[in-house]
Amino acid sequence: MSNLKELIEIVRVSRCGTKGVFPLPDGNGCIDYAITEGGETVKAFRDMCIDAALFNATEYLDAVLRQNRSGDKRNNDRNHTPRKEWGQCGYMIASAIIQVPNIDSYDNDDFEAYESPDNTTLYQVIAFLCNVRDDVTGRDTPELDALDFWHAFAVKCGWNPADLLNETCADFERKHLRAPFVYPVLSAEQAAAQGEVVGGV
Repeated sequence: MSNLKELIEIVRVSRCGTKGVFPLPDGNGCIDYAITEGGETVKAFRDMCIDAALFNATEYLDAVLRQNRSGDKRNNDRNHTPRKEWGQCGYMIASAIIQVPNIDSYDNDDFEAYESPDNTTLYQVIAFLCNVRDDVTGRDTPELDALDFWHAFAVKCGWNPADLLNETCADFERKHLRAPFVYPVLSAEQAAAQGEVVGGV
């Protein structure tokens, strides 16, 4: 199991690197996106009626976000696997956490993973995220607790949470941090060979 602070730092470092090219939604927007990624995870795992209803509800939220938050860059990749979707869900939860006031002054105990993978379900995580968004958890650290539930479900699936977030960050960085085009420096002979006027007025 990972320490939750380690997971947050993985995303914080990535977010610092993508600052300016991959906008960071506010905390509520991050939780909304985490909910939609949870719904994508449901779809990637199963196709039962209740799952379809839950997925449709998260797709509705996704459509509302597209309409109301047109400045956000969206992940339009349609290569849905449960692992990738769950990584994106955790990425958005950690993105909300890095915006929590005074997060760096929390006690180390606040960052311990306490939720049992055996007792955590995908639906429980999505429901808890909805409660975080509605501000009805009754907890002192709801975003951290959401990451704890996310972490527990990742472990339950056999996924290393730190590896999962590192992979997700790498995917976003690869997509949004395109290498700048470097113009080749030509020698005078190479420029002349291309028809460039060299050394003249």
